[in-house]
Amino acid sequence: MKLKHRHIIIVLLAAVALFGRPETDPEKAELALRALDSVEIPQPVYYDAFGPGEELHFSVDYGIVNAGWAIMSVVSIVEYNRRPAYYFETRAGTNKSFSVVFKVEDRAESLLDMENFHTLRHEKHIREGNYRADRWFVIDQERNIARSEKYEVETYPNALDVLSAFYYTRMLELEPGDTFHLPNHEGGKNYPLRVAVHRKECIEVPAGRFDCIVIEPILHSPGLFDHKGNIYIWVTDDDRRMPVLMQTKIFIGNITASLVKYTLSD
Repeated sequence: MKLKHRHIIIVLLAAVALFGRPETDPEKAELALRALDSVEIPQPVYYDAFGPGEELHFSVDYGIVNAGWAIMSVVSIVEYNRRPAYYFETRAGTNKSFSVVFKVEDRAESLLDMENFHTLRHEKHIREGNYRADRWFVIDQERNIARSEKYEVETYPNALDVLSAFYYTRMLELEPGDTFHLPNHEGGKNYPLRVAVHRKECIEVPAGRFDCIVIEPILHSPGLFDHKGNIYIWVTDDDRRMPVLMQTKIFIGNITASLVKYTLSD
């Protein structure tokens, strides 16, 4: 498995496939920061879409071969800087067979303000082959500043990391034909995250049969991993918007994450 595809499994966890190279052109970075100035950000409708105790288990398959697993969890509600926050955790890894070739064991965590629905903190711990990385950033939402041990930059108001942006999307009204933008920050970069709502359809996965809405997240950023198609996510057509299937095509085949089992919030 080529190094440039090392994010290929964690990519499918929650549309966190949206990792790109840092934008080094100051002019482009400034344009990206101002891109949402005149765009209306959609507001949540389904406030009970998820909650503590929710745990979603996925089988990640490369073509017809099982490659690994992924688990998305709403762990708890915590207090962070005197703010109540959802604590999200997403983990992904390769199975024993794939681990012989290229072992993956990644974890990402986010804290989402429960009242204002913006990111307070995000971190990821990457263990992929011989590659190791531990990264984090916090966002001062009052000052619109994102900070890590390596940078301090201006952000969009109410900026979201990609994991929190997925949970935010679950709270929204989704109608086929709609397109909306969310303010995204990742690794010192600011980009508008565009989400297109395509259609409704009924699908069957190992966890059962579900009426779904198909959405497509698109990050306006250079350096996305080399794939032939876009990323599509099937979420349930109800007030939970639970993801049941995620799919993308890379230059050597398809990768799919299918819901195997789930536990709903307490």
